[in-house]
Amino acid sequence: MEKRLILRLLVASMVLMLTGCGAAYGKITKHSGSQTLKTEGDISFDFHLFTPENGQNLPIVIVFHGFGEGENVDDTKIYSTLTGADSQSVRPCYVLEPSVENNVYLAQSNRESLYKAVKEITEGLITDKQVDPDRVYVIGNSFGGLATVEFLESYPEFVAAAIPMCPALTYSKDSTTKLSLIRDIPIWFAHATNDNVIPVDVSRSAVFTLKNAGAKDVTLTEFTDQEMLSAGALVGYHQSDFVVMTDDSFADWLFSKRRSD
Repeated sequence: MEKRLILRLLVASMVLMLTGCGAAYGKITKHSGSQTLKTEGDISFDFHLFTPENGQNLPIVIVFHGFGEGENVDDTKIYSTLTGADSQSVRPCYVLEPSVENNVYLAQSNRESLYKAVKEITEGLITDKQVDPDRVYVIGNSFGGLATVEFLESYPEFVAAAIPMCPALTYSKDSTTKLSLIRDIPIWFAHATNDNVIPVDVSRSAVFTLKNAGAKDVTLTEFTDQEMLSAGALVGYHQSDFVVMTDDSFADWLFSKRRSD
């Protein structure tokens, strides 16, 4: 009886050491290309990790997809562009995108657990010398834009720069009241002027608030209807990621930032 108890305690201790605060991840193998892994902890989700051929001390881009895109992560505009051969030949990087179910996005407590798990995964890659700790970037469209802002607010000293696109900040009042926490992070907002899902005033207000809080490297670029349509976006003008991912100036800006700057 006593031996069984000791064995159980030893197993429990090993699990805690391996999981780090209650989250367990599938094995991250060191091979180039995409792999899909699963977390098990406060919440469970798949995450897609792209590893470049030369996988040592490189930047990582954390991507948060939009609402309802969790089943097509590899096909999202941001992930497919950043992991494509053309982009990787110029800006080799890791790309990490969790597959977020709708019920996770809709509950703030679930989102917070998601952010914690994503940070722990990234920290593991940093510890393993695969990712440069000074070049952690975050990018997302719509609900992914909200997640981008909330992730920055949760871990403001962890990220070097971010691009929130048409962020759904109206779904979380806390996200707008905590903006002063991220005033020192370089942030480039992108939003279609005539977005009929998330009004452009949401991004305008966020930039105004950040600048009033003392932000020095925060800006907003607005896209015309023609720019959106030319990039392949739908008439709703809510797919700002389509324009951002076809304009190299955004990626050039993002990858030029370092946390230590």
